[in-house]
Amino acid sequence: MGNVESEILKKYDIAIWNNINLINSYRTKNISVIIITFITLIEFISDFLNSKRGLWQINYGYVLLFYTHIIFVVVLSFLVLFYYIFKSDSNILFHKYYNIVFSIFVLNLSAYISGWVDQMIHGQITVYAIACFGISVSFYIKRKYIILIYLQSYIAFILYLSLIQENYEVLRSNCLNSLLFIVLACFVAITISKFMENDNLYKHRLEELVKTRSDTLLVQQQTINRLQHLNLIGELSAGIAHEVRNPMTSVRGFLQLLGNKDYNKKDKEYFDLMIDEIDRANSIITDFLGFSKDKKIDYEDKDLNHIILKLVPLLDTNLLYEIKTDLGKMPRLFLDEKEISQVILNLANNGFESMPFGGCLTIRTYKLNDKVILEIQDQGQGITPDIMAKIGTPFFTTKEKGTGLGLAVCSSIINQHNAKLDIKTDSHGSNFRVIFNITL
Repeated sequence: MGNVESEILKKYDIAIWNNINLINSYRTKNISVIIITFITLIEFISDFLNSKRGLWQINYGYVLLFYTHIIFVVVLSFLVLFYYIFKSDSNILFHKYYNIVFSIFVLNLSAYISGWVDQMIHGQITVYAIACFGISVSFYIKRKYIILIYLQSYIAFILYLSLIQENYEVLRSNCLNSLLFIVLACFVAITISKFMENDNLYKHRLEELVKTRSDTLLVQQQTINRLQHLNLIGELSAGIAHEVRNPMTSVRGFLQLLGNKDYNKKDKEYFDLMIDEIDRANSIITDFLGFSKDKKIDYEDKDLNHIILKLVPLLDTNLLYEIKTDLGKMPRLFLDEKEISQVILNLANNGFESMPFGGCLTIRTYKLNDKVILEIQDQGQGITPDIMAKIGTPFFTTKEKGTGLGLAVCSSIINQHNAKLDIKTDSHGSNFRVIFNITL
């Protein structure tokens, strides 16, 4: 579990700490403003009272204390100014190091006050203790920075203390107490930061989970809508098969007969146009029939490569295009040869139409684990994302005379074969993959 959690943390580390650093920066600014507005006012009042009492003349430490308060206010004022100049959320480096600079400054200044100035006055280290615990509970910092910040301030504190404190007992007591403060403050800082990191990790994972679920629901809703369209078309197709095709066949026959009469030869082009339109309407009805619920699928033990090789001569009739086949050794599949032939022809014709100035269409088959893959790859201009989202939707087409049923019929046939259609596209062309399960 530890390794899994570590990998998850690593995945989200940058995003989590960018957010935490933003919180730290805002908090640093607010604390600086509070210190400048209230705490330093109290400090200066205290300095003034000490001066009035004559303590400045008795003990030089009170003078040094006044100067450190001035430095404190000036540096914090600059830090607040820097915040308003560089506070943009995109300024990652600023937010990463802003509170670290603040922490180093506060801890080192408090180390100087407790380790030098206060030793001249009363020999206590209260200011350093307050600063250590104040920093530990105020900011969320990575462990390595916590250790470095506290360690360097402790070294500075011990250096000040050893140079100014001549009483060995006081020196020893302050060294031990300060070490205890440092250890406890580091523990508190690391623990709180870890809690904050885990809290942000949970939020990021929750947001990702919600997004994933939302995307899944959207895809499912789109699939349901598409299936409802297909179901409606299937119900319509069952009813119109004989009711429309039979009279259309009769009309077409009579138009051919009349068009061949000598007295109608001058209007022959009109008769041909009417026949073409009837043929077009008939092709739409044929596509409709592809959705029929009652349509019988005759599954037989077939060789997919053999079906492709029979279709290649039908496709290889236009000198503008080149057809390549790359057929691997395939296991036999249970297929309806007529239906699969329609899928291959439709996808191949779509590939040709995407290459108006010629190109190469590659038909490839290969086995991948327990799947058989049929690929039809063109060298067209690819499919734009807005069109890609609507691919397979009944009646959606980009062709001037298209019905918008070709890919929808293909999808229906592929689904009936318990297969899957996968489309990859870019500016160099499109790759339509039909993925069959070896066992139906």
